[in-house]
Amino acid sequence: MFDVFGLQAWWREVTRAITVASQKGGVGKTTTVINLAASLCLAGRKVLLMDLDPQANATSGVGVEVPAADSDEFPYLSALLNGDPLEPFICETEHENLWVLPSSPEASDLRVVRDLEAADADALRQRMRDAAEPFDYVILDCPPSLAGLPTLALELSDGLIVPVQCEYYAMEGLSQILPLVKKIKNSTNPDLEIEGLLLTMFSRELDLSHDVVDQIAEFFEGGTFSSVIPRDVLLAEATSHGCPAFQYDCESKGAWAYVELAREVMENG
Repeated sequence: MFDVFGLQAWWREVTRAITVASQKGGVGKTTTVINLAASLCLAGRKVLLMDLDPQANATSGVGVEVPAADSDEFPYLSALLNGDPLEPFICETEHENLWVLPSSPEASDLRVVRDLEAADADALRQRMRDAAEPFDYVILDCPPSLAGLPTLALELSDGLIVPVQCEYYAMEGLSQILPLVKKIKNSTNPDLEIEGLLLTMFSRELDLSHDVVDQIAEFFEGGTFSSVIPRDVLLAEATSHGCPAFQYDCESKGAWAYVELAREVMENG
């Protein structure tokens, strides 16, 4: 096992589920899901990537074929709802230690989503835990919104990572997602914690990027990861080739930033 910077030093005794969510699109949400999962795998962790986004970019981004929109493949949301095993829908990837629950056409089915919203959150969480028992981490991707599947993801998770793009209106959306976390924590999932805000698409040469970093640090002191994800075209290229950035080009600055993020996630428990 290739050990990056001694990351294998930390081991988990129980599975930890982490959602990466933002109501804004284009902030590096799915890129973070793919590359955080891959970096944890580099450290020897067994990771399940759970793709709740109908766009299925996380599924294709790790080289797994996306089911056709009119197919009945991978109905794991119905299985989750009905208490059926999820294990038959878990797919092995070409990447060591990484498995995926592929995005399902059901994710676009409003009826299924509404039924999940009305279901008992504790029961859903336990069913997911049963399927995730062999894994050290479950990393969940979800659509860029706050209703429906993102809420479900938070109800299933221990932690939340919020990507924040280092550009104009960076604070937009935080005023809504943070109250949602508080609401879920006070109702359906008291164990939910914010892992941290993750600054993405940072350009060292742009004053605006530095201004955003300072602004976030001022308003959310101690609430951001030390790791900052730089703007790196190799991150997008890797996803389009169906592989994590570290595999696509091990000299990618973005890939190494995600390795450092994985280190922080493991150190934080």
